[in-house]
Amino acid sequence: MFAKRSNNLAVIALSVALGGTLASTWTRPNQAVATDQGVVSSDQKAALARIEDAFTSIADRVEPTVVTISAKATVRQSQNTQPRQRRQRGDDEDGSFGGVPFEFFRQFEAPDRSPSPAGGSGVIVRAQGNTAYILTNNHVVRSRDRFRVSLQDGQEFDATLVGADERSDLAVLKIQTPRPLPAKNVASLGDSGRVRVGQWAIAIGSPLGYDSTFTVGVISAKGRTLSGMGRSSYSDLLQTDASINPGNSGGPLVNIDGEVVGINVAIASAPGAMGNIGIGFAIPANTAKDVMSQLIEKGKVTRGWLGVQTSMGNRELAQELKAHYGVQGGALVEDVLPNSPAQKAGLKAEDVIVRFGDRPVNNFTDLEGAVGNTRPNTRIPVTIVRDRREMTLQVTLEERLPEDQVAKLARGGQGGEGQEGEPARPEPMAGKFGLTVQQPADAAVKGVEVVAVAPGSPAEEAGIRAGDIIEKVGRSEVANLSAYRKAIDAAPDTEAVVLRVRAQGGSTGIRILRP
Repeated sequence: MFAKRSNNLAVIALSVALGGTLASTWTRPNQAVATDQGVVSSDQKAALARIEDAFTSIADRVEPTVVTISAKATVRQSQNTQPRQRRQRGDDEDGSFGGVPFEFFRQFEAPDRSPSPAGGSGVIVRAQGNTAYILTNNHVVRSRDRFRVSLQDGQEFDATLVGADERSDLAVLKIQTPRPLPAKNVASLGDSGRVRVGQWAIAIGSPLGYDSTFTVGVISAKGRTLSGMGRSSYSDLLQTDASINPGNSGGPLVNIDGEVVGINVAIASAPGAMGNIGIGFAIPANTAKDVMSQLIEKGKVTRGWLGVQTSMGNRELAQELKAHYGVQGGALVEDVLPNSPAQKAGLKAEDVIVRFGDRPVNNFTDLEGAVGNTRPNTRIPVTIVRDRREMTLQVTLEERLPEDQVAKLARGGQGGEGQEGEPARPEPMAGKFGLTVQQPADAAVKGVEVVAVAPGSPAEEAGIRAGDIIEKVGRSEVANLSAYRKAIDAAPDTEAVVLRVRAQGGSTGIRILRP
């Protein structure tokens, strides 16, 4: 292993050495430059050489750990007579990146090829005797059952799938080698929690089938969340401008110590754009290490489950949290699922979770990551703010249920279907947030029913719909029309008002009315 961070001074030296040359070039654009001034000085050349040496050392260290993956499926005659879209050679995202702006190249394929051959990259992360384990993306291997792995030295092996995790979009393959792989073929996994914006980032993989491609950039952002990405959950991603293209999926993103800090997974592209535009994303190594270990040990991933629905979070919500709940950040609980660990521990809607164990929670992403990375049956303190007072509850996490069961629970707790009879008369609310409400026909339902939402009103902008049940206005429970009228009349016309609303599907959410 080459010396860690031995070339940081070279970067500084380069900046200092080239600074005068660049400044003189821009301040005297019309002045001719003498021939002997067009060549870099010996000091400048030495600085550049040290940086080159650093990058070639990284390449020498990491490239032997990176593999090219070819994935195929047993061909079955498709019943569909319509041509379907196929990704370009070198990657197959298989729906994980549908929808702009996270769009990879697509082509049409014949209807009898289902699914098409796929390709991607991977990195060897563990070797035990003659067995080597390879970390890659789930979308590289999904729906395929035949895998071929090519090492940098030209060796090729058939591979088998150890396990795949759709939620994190990670998978592990294994190969059997004639003799144990040397240490140089096994990557070192770094601590992605120590990654800082501005640090060097190097992507290695097989974009478009060009194996051992080495591209350099920096970590341009942390904690990115991608939405509209199929069934996978992409949060807390690293962002880089190192060039990533189809085929890089599953390959490593490494630091200047040659440690893997991320697994390349996606790129952003503008509508109609082709290829990389300088915005790529990688799954943090700390997430990959936990998923990888579970897949190798038991072939599947189990995650902790808390059982709350929380707001995704944005700048406006953060402002409302500060104004209404007296906190600077956190995850606002919109609903607590029945019989969940959260309900058993005493969490309630409108609690703001600010700490999970020893980890601060600033937003939804922090909470999701903390819960998902905690094993089931772990008892852990959860700090919340309720009615502007901080308290800590002890929660014992359970194993996360399948997504369809979680969705079913989220729809639970809905009021009755209503009873025959004359509905109560709507309560006119002209000019007050655009809401018209009435007493629900079912007397067992607590709250008021929305019967109309004025177009363009604050209520419409907040996402409130006819049929929703308003259960709380500000800090006041509204069990009936009288309580609702009192609370809504007391709400200032110039300030945002927070409502707790139960939708027709049964899920409860927080809606913010902004005048």
